[in-house]
Amino acid sequence: MDLNALLALPPNGLAIFLLVLCRASAIFLVAPVLGNANVPQRVKIGLAFMLALIFTPFLMTTPLTVDVTNGWALAVAVLQELSIGLVIGFLAQLVFVAFQFAGQAVGLQMGFGMANVFDPQSHAQVSVTAQFYLLVGVLVFLLIDGHHWLIVALEKSFTSVPLGTFHLDQRLFNVVLRASDDLFWTSLTLMAPVLGVLLLAEVGMGIVARIMPQMNVFVASFPVKVGLGVLTMALAFPLMVGYMSSLTEQSFALILKFLGA
Repeated sequence: MDLNALLALPPNGLAIFLLVLCRASAIFLVAPVLGNANVPQRVKIGLAFMLALIFTPFLMTTPLTVDVTNGWALAVAVLQELSIGLVIGFLAQLVFVAFQFAGQAVGLQMGFGMANVFDPQSHAQVSVTAQFYLLVGVLVFLLIDGHHWLIVALEKSFTSVPLGTFHLDQRLFNVVLRASDDLFWTSLTLMAPVLGVLLLAEVGMGIVARIMPQMNVFVASFPVKVGLGVLTMALAFPLMVGYMSSLTEQSFALILKFLGA
């Protein structure tokens, strides 16, 4: 008895399962939260395997355009599924890059340039404010069930882009480039309240330095900037959380736009 008969699958059943597994695995490789380096690899593999088992029966009725008897064609199809999964995960991850970039800029202006911590996601040293912004973004992501939205995006991708049919073209590049272009403006909006207050503080310190030249304004500015920065972050926190929630929702709308393209 062959393996297909043992598993009661049609002739293309194993190929469909393999392609679904590749797409799901690629998403969880770079997706926010689920793709974090702190998440054990066994959990990622198990989740991708479970989703492949769930989605495969629903895709059996869809004709597979890949010639599974041709090894090269099957290898190309695997690369296609890995590509679309990576792009979906990348688009979902972009908003978290914006959160961390905004926190990094705020930390540098507050004087936390030397107070860095290790970020296991990017494998780099980031400021404590960057880590704070990122953790708030992760909490917002979980509160609005963003991890469920990733699974919904995976499910909709099979309808918009059937297995073995993904091809990169100019429209897809335009969507990805537009999302990358919006990254800076998103970060600028998040950091604007704190940077605005710190800019006014710098102007005030400059005026004090002109009025009282004997005062060491450089040393005195450190506690002032840290205090004003933390106070502004605390006051702007409700607005920041609401904006982060809106940005996370927009990132999933962008994924659907990408799939439609």
